Amino acid sequence: MLTLDRESLGALHYDDLNSSIKDTFATIDQFELQAVEQIRLMHDERMYRIAGYKNFSEYCQGELHVYGGYRRINQLLGASKWRVWVTD
Repeated sequence: MLTLDRESLGALHYDDLNSSIKDTFATIDQFELQAVEQIRLMHDERMYRIAGYKNFSEYCQGELHVYGGYRRINQLLGASKWRVWVTD
């Protein structure tokens, strides 16, 4: 991943910058996959109940609201082709 210094932008070549952009997106994808796996575990094992939440959506709104809450989590899971079906 390329760290950009505005003063040296003129020296960057297209290929270097393009490669860095692709590397950055690959890293984001890896972190998203990790987050999805952790969210799935929280949901499937109903671990949110340990903290006193009645259901998964309540957990998302209470703990993950700064990241978009339940709506954002569903978008993330939907993008990974896994949907949360809240039946609890």
